[in-house]
Amino acid sequence: MIEAAREAAGEATARDATARDATARDAGTREAGTREAGTREAGTREAGTREATAREAWRAMLALTFSGEAPSRMHTVCQAFDLTPAALKILLVLSGGPRPMRELVEMFRHDPSYLTSVVDLLERRGVARREPHPTDRRAKTVAMTEEGRRVLAQAQEMLSVPPASLQVLSPDEQQQLLRLLIRVVDAEPTIPTALRPRPVTSPSD
Repeated sequence: MIEAAREAAGEATARDATARDATARDAGTREAGTREAGTREAGTREAGTREATAREAWRAMLALTFSGEAPSRMHTVCQAFDLTPAALKILLVLSGGPRPMRELVEMFRHDPSYLTSVVDLLERRGVARREPHPTDRRAKTVAMTEEGRRVLAQAQEMLSVPPASLQVLSPDEQQQLLRLLIRVVDAEPTIPTALRPRPVTSPSD
């Protein structure tokens, strides 16, 4: 009888130990699940904040592009050189080398007949010319002339004058802004070389 009691007590102890182990495992599982859920929630919040920040930064760049001095400056430059905004944009692209007409149509998503009229304007101004395609006799390419390079250089000089609003930033802040914008522009391979900003070395460097 004593032996049976001992066996029963041992079995009870084993059951208690098993129950404690199961409880500990459940608690550990719940704790791990809580940590994982917290990590996911924190990651979701961080991703949301990052997207919202990027969206607002882009809105700021759009505001500077479509309002303020930028539109009036573009209008002034186009008037000065007897060009339309579309013609000036094509001239900027041609600064990187001749482009097939088909490629220009795809790039600007213009109707082919409209793009033809823009290239006609560039030819009349003497800033671009049509040339035979090097490999496709049925196609034409558009190339910039020396006059086009001269006009584009003058147009860019006028467009590059910074607005007064940029002076709210200190010289160091302007350097930081330039470095950040260069990184963003470098991530956009379709931006013409003529529009890409260049680093500026400060006297203290």
